[in-house]
Amino acid sequence: MLKLEYVSINEIKAYARNPRKNSKSIEAVAASIKEFGVIVPIVLDDTNTIVAGHTRVIAARKLGIKELPCTRATGLTEAQINAYRLADNKTGEAADWDLPALEIELSELSEEGMEKIDNMGFGLAFEEALVMRD
Repeated sequence: MLKLEYVSINEIKAYARNPRKNSKSIEAVAASIKEFGVIVPIVLDDTNTIVAGHTRVIAARKLGIKELPCTRATGLTEAQINAYRLADNKTGEAADWDLPALEIELSELSEEGMEKIDNMGFGLAFEEALVMRD
């Protein structure tokens, strides 16, 4: 069962061997958090070390957020936690965009909605890439 708790950002520790380079996405994640809040909890181990959510924690720190919603990777071995840490990052890379469906979603956004997601990676360059695919 998923249990949600709020943990002080000062008590959350980065995983020292995090192999993911996330500096390019921090601004976009911070913009998303600023607009929508923290919707996806950070996954921690029993020592408050991040299992999943490094970029969200860095972005939240940048925004001055004092505590974050977290869940625990309980019932997993250390090997499973390490495997999950890698899988959580890698599985998203395997997905592709359904460009016709994305085009519909983007076209139905208001100008205000488009401005909101513009600095989250869906700016003019992304729209131009959609047009150029044809």
